[in-house]
Amino acid sequence: MLTMLVLSRVEGDQIAILPADDIDPATTVGDLFANGPIEISLYSASKHNVKMGVDAPGALSVVRKRTVAA
Repeated sequence: MLTMLVLSRVEGDQIAILPADDIDPATTVGDLFANGPIEISLYSASKHNVKMGVDAPGALSVVRKRTVAA
């Protein structure tokens, strides 16, 4: 099953794609992607902002990360 996350990111922001919390650490990459690939769709972009959708198998979590400027 694929899950979709639609998010906006600004310059310096990041996303992380990780195994879901309930996934056994011994799970193989093949098993993580058994239900399909990660697909990223770009919906809009401006000078400093991007809106994208991330489709990922249920075995993966997509997490927003914000980079804090020093």
